[in-house]
Amino acid sequence: MVDYLSRFRMYGLGYTAIVPRNPAPTLREHYHETAPKVFNRRPRAHDCRPELIKDHRDKHEWEGCLLAHGLTEIYKSVEDMHAAVVEQKPGEKKKADKLLFTIGMKGTIDGDFMYPRGLTVTLDGDIVVADTMNHRIQIFNESGVFKKKFGVKGSGKTQLNEPTGVTELPNGDLAVADKNNKRVQVFTDDTSYKFEFPTLHPPYSIACDRDYNIVVCTTRKTVEVYRRAGKLLNKFPVGSRTKDNVGYQICVNNKDEVIVSDSDDRLIKFFSYDGRLLYRFEPHTTGKGLAMVPSGICINPLDQLIIGDILNHTINSYTERGVLLEQLVCPTDETGTVEACAVGPEGHLIVSEFSILGRHCLKIFRYKDPNLSRPSSSKRRTPTAPK
Repeated sequence: MVDYLSRFRMYGLGYTAIVPRNPAPTLREHYHETAPKVFNRRPRAHDCRPELIKDHRDKHEWEGCLLAHGLTEIYKSVEDMHAAVVEQKPGEKKKADKLLFTIGMKGTIDGDFMYPRGLTVTLDGDIVVADTMNHRIQIFNESGVFKKKFGVKGSGKTQLNEPTGVTELPNGDLAVADKNNKRVQVFTDDTSYKFEFPTLHPPYSIACDRDYNIVVCTTRKTVEVYRRAGKLLNKFPVGSRTKDNVGYQICVNNKDEVIVSDSDDRLIKFFSYDGRLLYRFEPHTTGKGLAMVPSGICINPLDQLIIGDILNHTINSYTERGVLLEQLVCPTDETGTVEACAVGPEGHLIVSEFSILGRHCLKIFRYKDPNLSRPSSSKRRTPTAPK
C-alpha cells in the first residue's frame, strides 16, 4: 500500500514526463489561474481552444507534443503556400508568370461581374460566364476581351433570374441553368432563343455529354438527367440536405458518369446515370495537415480532373482515382476563391472567382509551360542545298 507522499515522490513529475516541469508557472499564468478564486467578480480569461487541446497543453506530455507538432506542420504548410520560392539556375530563362489576364471587377457594366458562378469554354475558344446577380450571360474571346451579352431579369423567354450554370452542347448551342425560374434555357451559338424545359428543383450547375444528355445538379443536392428535348431520364440524390440554397459543381466524362464536387462532405463522387455511386475519393493537397474544400471541377483532354480548392485558394490536378498529380496554381499566382474552372482549347486554365469582400472577376492562367520546346518534327529548319 502506497501512501500519498510516496505516490507524490514517485509520480510527481507525471507518468510521461521526459524532463522535469517547472513547479511554479510564470506570474502571468499564475494570475490567470488564481484571479477567479481571489477576485470572484473578475471572470476568467476566455480560451477559444477546443476542450481536447485545453487538457493537453503541456508539450512534455505525448498528447500535447503530438498536437503541437501537427499545428506546427499546418502553419508551415500555409506559410510555404503563400511564399514565392524562385529557384533559377545560372543561364536559365526566367519562368513566365502563370497569371495571364484578370478580367472585370464587382459591378454591372459590360465585362464586370456580380457573383459569377458558372463557366464554360466553347470549341471556338470563347469563354461563357453565368453572371448570376446581374441576371445575364457574358461572352469573351480567348484573351478575355468582351464580345457580347444576353439576358435580363425576368421570367419570359430570353429572360433570366440568377443564372448559375452554363454549358455548351455538341452542336454549339448554349444551355443555361436558370435557377429561380426552375428551368433550363437553350440558345443557339448566336445567342438566339431556341427552346426551354422545366426542372424538378432549382438548377445550380449544368453539364452535357457527347450524346446530348443534359445533366443538372440542383440546389436540393440532387442530380437530374435529361435528354436533348428535355425529357427526364432519372433523378437521384448526391449529397446530404443542408439549409443553404447552393448546389455542387459537376462535370461529365465519356463513360456516362457524373462527377460531383461535394463541398459539404469534401469528396469527389462518381455516379452513373441511373444513380449508382461508382467511386469516391477525398482530394488531398500538397501541404501537410491542410484540409481541402473542393469547388470547381472540370476534365482536361488527358482525362485528368482539375479541382479548385476554395479553402486554400489552389487548383490541383488529379487522376480519375484521386491521385494528386501536381498543384497548378496557388496564392502566389494571385489565385482567389475559385468557384468554377475550365480548360480552353489552347491549354489555358480559366477560372471565375468571387468573395464577399474580394474581387468578382475572371482569370486566365497559363496551364502549359511556355518554355517547353516544340517537338523536333515541328521545328522550322533552314533548307539546305542538295549535295
